[in-house]
Amino acid sequence: MKQILVATDFSQYEKRAFDRAVLLAAEHRAALEVLHVITSASVDALSNFLPDSRHVVEEKLTNSIYAQLHYYIDEVESEHPITILPRVKIAEVEDGIIKSAESCDSDLIILGSHGEHFAHEMFVGTTAENVLDRGNRPVLIVKRNAVVPYSKIGVLVDFSEQSATAIRKACELSQNAMICLLHAFQIPNHEQLRKLGVTDEKIKRYRSEFYDQATKEIAKLGVERKDDIISRVVELGYPPTMIQKWTEKLNFDLIVMGKHGERLSSVIRHVVHNSACDIMIVE
Repeated sequence: MKQILVATDFSQYEKRAFDRAVLLAAEHRAALEVLHVITSASVDALSNFLPDSRHVVEEKLTNSIYAQLHYYIDEVESEHPITILPRVKIAEVEDGIIKSAESCDSDLIILGSHGEHFAHEMFVGTTAENVLDRGNRPVLIVKRNAVVPYSKIGVLVDFSEQSATAIRKACELSQNAMICLLHAFQIPNHEQLRKLGVTDEKIKRYRSEFYDQATKEIAKLGVERKDDIISRVVELGYPPTMIQKWTEKLNFDLIVMGKHGERLSSVIRHVVHNSACDIMIVE
């Protein structure tokens, strides 16, 4: 990993994202860009209170944001020998993040779990979801305070090509973390099967067959770890529910998932909203 982009709006959630970005940049010796996006609506609103032209208001606001970003940077540069560059962009938030990531060829976009306008995001979708929907780069959504590097990562797998990518990205992100491959399998609704005349014995056999097949498939997934720290878990259940259970039981500090297709699945949306730990979504 050579380049990381973290977006901030100076909220407490984004401060966690910034702290995680600094840790990862130091761990990987990567360059870090810290981005703040100013929306046109923000410039318009400020123009209503100032006598200056819109161009001057825009310039003053941009300079003010740069000063805040430099304050962030000055606090950490003495502690971490990494290159941190401030960036201010005037755009719609998601467009600004996606285009900035493209322009600096970022290997990873880091975002906080909520932005400054959390109440609004609850109705229209979070910035993270919109960036995931429209972008094509890995996105790390930070929910917890970043104090130490990731030590235990759960990777949700479904035996598709995206699963292999998710495993590889998890290993690249933290070379010293324990990696646990997770698969939640589902079988047709038990009650519905019973109504159709399927006996409990057959239902039990179906469950056993699904489990055995999943266990064989997950064993085939290759994980390149020089220290070979790897485990595998297969359980029956709805993936979002199981992720919550596994996170609490196994103490993951990060869950990694693959994105399927151009649109986010309901499973990813559920996990983004409800997971207690950090989430990384990869293409």
